[in-house]
Amino acid sequence: MKRPTIDTYLLSAFFLLMLMGIIMVYSASAFYAERFFNDHLHFLKRHLLWLLIGLGAMGVAHSFPFRKLRGYTWIPLLGSLLLLIYTAFVERGRWINWGWIHFQVVDVAKFSLILFFADSLSRKERGLQKFAEGLFPHLFYLFLFAALVLRQPDFSSAVMLVLIGYVMLFVAPVRVSHLALTGLALFPPMALVAILSPYKFQRLLAFFKPEADLQGIGYQVYQSLVSLGRGGMFGVGFAGSTQKMFFLPEAHTDFIFAIIGEEWGFWGTMFVVGLFGVILWRGVLIARYARDRFGFYLAVGATAHLVLYAMINIMVTLRLVPATGLPLPFISYGGTALLFACIYAGILLRLSREAGAEAGVRHSPDVLRTFYYLTGGKRARRRKR
Repeated sequence: MKRPTIDTYLLSAFFLLMLMGIIMVYSASAFYAERFFNDHLHFLKRHLLWLLIGLGAMGVAHSFPFRKLRGYTWIPLLGSLLLLIYTAFVERGRWINWGWIHFQVVDVAKFSLILFFADSLSRKERGLQKFAEGLFPHLFYLFLFAALVLRQPDFSSAVMLVLIGYVMLFVAPVRVSHLALTGLALFPPMALVAILSPYKFQRLLAFFKPEADLQGIGYQVYQSLVSLGRGGMFGVGFAGSTQKMFFLPEAHTDFIFAIIGEEWGFWGTMFVVGLFGVILWRGVLIARYARDRFGFYLAVGATAHLVLYAMINIMVTLRLVPATGLPLPFISYGGTALLFACIYAGILLRLSREAGAEAGVRHSPDVLRTFYYLTGGKRARRRKR
């Protein structure tokens, strides 16, 4: 029997994004770091430290037998719930700060929820057509977690949590009408939260009409578009950005894609988009050929997390959605977001190894049939157990 090999397409995409992150964090942060920390490598050194920790976590995730957690995923889910309650009502913020322990709880919550959904959905597929017995318990946990994240407050992460959960539910054999109705019912309260919060309302105003106050609420969005426009097709060259010199806020974090566009131009941004396209392509194939239903849902959750975060971050930079404060996976300045991106990468690499990377390559042109399988056609097929 031929020994399964690692998915080289996926591995290459991950490491190229990490390399791009190292280059761009230095370029986007050096001027700021020199001015305020008297060390132009200040942010780069910390980013490299987080990346090293992330690579270690990626290796652990690639080796960890996640299937042994089946039936026990409620334990990390409960732990995450307690942490969310603690940060929402005790810390009254988004972060845990216990001495040298410093992390953002929502990243842990998303990970535990993806694990729990993968376990629960794979076990209860036959009952998912019934709303009360199948879909409702999953929506209960999803909305409970989202409500606690909103309480921190972190509107953008709450929305992302719901989106990832809905993607996993969408590929499960649930009734689309149930998902659509619950989604429509969720929209009014989420919109009300956004409107009633002064900060979020200002972001909405900046999105719809940034030119009304270019020195105020519209400043960041406008400067992001200036960065992209200045880069043109081929960019101004590495470290040649002027927007990072206190013109564009959060240049090395939330708006690093704009600096990529300025320094590397349209083709540089397309290179980054293409790498995330590879992750989506391989993630879909890994889910399609997963060894069992648990692996299928886990692959969908990990892929959805990485691709949705990238998509929303890029859309914010292009002024297609309001500013969210979400990082660009593997590229934005590191922290717990980079750590968990590496963990999801390790999970996908493990699942691809189990399925056989060569199987994914052999079937890789069959993209339309795979998409059909994931979004509904699979319900008429033999389900893997």
